[in-house]
Amino acid sequence: MGFSLKLSEVETGKNVTELTVRVLSVAPPRIIATRGGRKTQLTELLVADEPGATVILSLWGFGEGSDLSAGKVIKITDGWAKEWRGKVQLSLGRSGHYEEIPDDDSIPPITELVSTKEDTAN
Repeated sequence: MGFSLKLSEVETGKNVTELTVRVLSVAPPRIIATRGGRKTQLTELLVADEPGATVILSLWGFGEGSDLSAGKVIKITDGWAKEWRGKVQLSLGRSGHYEEIPDDDSIPPITELVSTKEDTAN
């Protein structure tokens, strides 16, 4: 097993060798036209590994991410970090992949990962 990064250590323009995160939410898939004119599916997941450390994971391709739901823990291998609209975003690129792994409580539960703005506003 390789050295696993934390989201806080991910840098744009760099390879993400290994990263373990919890899925916070899965957006409905969208059909996107690529620059070359082909159509593909984009599924975006909000993922986190520590309170306050959230990033969008973009999964490209028909059916990608259809097996994932909020609460699952996944390991991303050979991913890529880029900046999109001023924020860090993860993708798998050509050689990257993800796999669901057993939840061993090493990543906090969703209730601890999601910032509760309502609690701090009062």
